[in-house]
Amino acid sequence: MKLSLMVLYVPEPVLDRAAKFYGAILDAEPVAEKHGSGPRHWSVTGAETGLVIELYPATSRPPTTTRLEFRGPDVDAAVTRLIDCAYALPERTRDGAGWWCHDPCGNTVVLLPS
Repeated sequence: MKLSLMVLYVPEPVLDRAAKFYGAILDAEPVAEKHGSGPRHWSVTGAETGLVIELYPATSRPPTTTRLEFRGPDVDAAVTRLIDCAYALPERTRDGAGWWCHDPCGNTVVLLPS
């Protein structure tokens, strides 16, 4: 099995910025969505893995608090996109093998080579 969908609940003030952050990691353009009478939210789909990250406003539930780790061959390119777009300033992991930072909501995000 592989993970195909992840839903994060994000404080409204940083919702758009969080979508761009995850778009930079997955090298994908965030897409605004709204289903019926549901809230406007963002969907980001990684072409390489097919992973879909949906970002919903945290209105009726608390914001998601978690640690996310991404593995892939293009870690340095993702770090460059995050820095170039000023979404984050990743730091090297203690062992120097990867990078870590916080998303706009405060979740810890680790980027590791595959």
